[in-house]
Amino acid sequence: MFSLRPTEHHPPEKDTPMTTRSIDSLESFDIAGMAQWVLLRGDLRSRRVLLIVQQGPGLPLIHEANAIERRLHLEAGSVVAYWDQRGTGKSWNADPSTITLARLVADVRAMVDALCARLDVDRVDILGFSIGATLATLAAAQNPARLGRIVAVGIDVDFAESERYAYAFASGEAARRGDRRAQRQLQAIGAPPHDTAKRFMTRARWVTAYGGIDRSRGFFGMLWANVWMLLSSPHYSIPEALQALRAIERTQERMLAHLQGFDLRALVSRIEVPIVFFQGRHDFATPPDLVASYVDALDAPRGKSLVWFEGSAHMPHYEEPARFRSALLRALDVAAVPVPALAPQHATAH
Repeated sequence: MFSLRPTEHHPPEKDTPMTTRSIDSLESFDIAGMAQWVLLRGDLRSRRVLLIVQQGPGLPLIHEANAIERRLHLEAGSVVAYWDQRGTGKSWNADPSTITLARLVADVRAMVDALCARLDVDRVDILGFSIGATLATLAAAQNPARLGRIVAVGIDVDFAESERYAYAFASGEAARRGDRRAQRQLQAIGAPPHDTAKRFMTRARWVTAYGGIDRSRGFFGMLWANVWMLLSSPHYSIPEALQALRAIERTQERMLAHLQGFDLRALVSRIEVPIVFFQGRHDFATPPDLVASYVDALDAPRGKSLVWFEGSAHMPHYEEPARFRSALLRALDVAAVPVPALAPQHATAH
């Protein structure tokens, strides 16, 4: 179960009455015996809570709060919960034996309950990215209580098929470009499964370098941006930031063993909460056609839809932020709050 632990930063915010407009509070929740950290920011009077479940495996989220808010401006109409999951970020110090798919799904359920109790609401919406979208979908299928709506971005459906798809893309691009270094490295790890952190990251590096994750940023651009956000974040000490970086490989290593043979189609064929899938047309981490076929087959009596992002790969929230925000507010059935103009988008919206 869960219980609240004292906040590390901004302690007065924890006892802020609900009539106060805003919250900006870094808090830890005791979930199944370990402290898991969440940054809560936004408008308390909205009575809406949006939990973000991060992609990965192993990637933190709290350090991205400012970057996400600059692009999406979500905190004006809800309380956004930026969560460092078990084994990531400020929550890095997890017993390795507890870093399992089943435990992470249970953590999503526990975090929803904890946020309802903390913020005195009866439901929480979830925005899940990649494996985070999968965890949210599994949690909702197991127990939809207190779950409002789910938005699943670049959801992982069939891990083995995604690996083959990504490896074929990276290998094909390396050959087409005559990139001998990439060819050597990709040949060295061989065809999937890539069940170690080293093999996984080698493939991910070249998929990212060739625009299969974010079409506007290569591998080193994304790597540097994340390292800089961690080191410059006010929510991490330098030792914590370094631990968060080390934890990425450790948690990946544990999770990869649990993802071999994973197929969401065999586990979730029906879901009892409204769910919207966001998918980049140029995504080479998650096969777009696979996502479309899963959405088509899914039994979702409370509503389902698929929104395509024609100018995006795996990260439409960074690649097409204006359209992403608009589509997200519609998916969550939230009235748009006026915000400063976002950067113009060059992709065609459908």
